[in-house]
Amino acid sequence: MQSDEPVPLPCADKLAFDTPEAARATATVSEHRYGGKLRVYKCRYCHLYHLSTNHDD
Repeated sequence: MQSDEPVPLPCADKLAFDTPEAARATATVSEHRYGGKLRVYKCRYCHLYHLSTNHDD
């Protein structure tokens, strides 16, 4: 028996941004406050932009 409930996307618990500029602005603030380097990437599931500490392609 199959459920009619939608399956959540793998990125459902991540911050999502409509534009890469918005994601980069948040990454810049975070880097200044907490250190570290964040990478902006376009998600293959939701097609929005997320931040990652992983710099591997």
